[in-house]
Amino acid sequence: MQDQGFMKSTIGKDFLYGGLVFLTICAFLGFLSNPATRDVIINNYYDIGMFFGIVGLGLFFIGIGARTPGVIAGGAIGSFIVLTAPQDALVRYLSLSALLFGIGMYGMIKSRNAVRVLMSIELMLNAVNINLIAFSRFVDPVQVKGQLFAIFILTVAAAEAAVGLAIVLAVYRNMSTVDMNKFNLLKW
Repeated sequence: MQDQGFMKSTIGKDFLYGGLVFLTICAFLGFLSNPATRDVIINNYYDIGMFFGIVGLGLFFIGIGARTPGVIAGGAIGSFIVLTAPQDALVRYLSLSALLFGIGMYGMIKSRNAVRVLMSIELMLNAVNINLIAFSRFVDPVQVKGQLFAIFILTVAAAEAAVGLAIVLAVYRNMSTVDMNKFNLLKW
């Protein structure tokens, strides 16, 4: 039986629609109850409009049969581009770093292929490097501590990739698979 995905089930749709209704109710209650919140919402109408536009576009594509993970990934990347474009440079770098770290975390958790897990770890390490360099550049531009840490992380990541790929190659030669669920060489 083919997996229909999270959004094809009624639980997934109820969860998404319930979340959207909750966010809408919170926005309107906040708008009506607090003048300070009303000012924040009015000043950020562009961000709020883009959020609901991206969610609406995602629901449209899911409704016509698009796969949910692709729609979520496209929405995350589109949200990153649209919502961080008018921001400061530091916010853009930190948002890019958070997006890359999230993609790496998802790949590490979701994938059972050892090579994909290693690639996801490398992506997470590169996200940390972007954070270090961005903070070093914008917080204290005279010091180069962030760049030194980034170079150190790059060398450790290169060594980790070499050793990790050597281990994966050795396991593949013995077991003819790189599926991490089938690795039981170190169990008692």
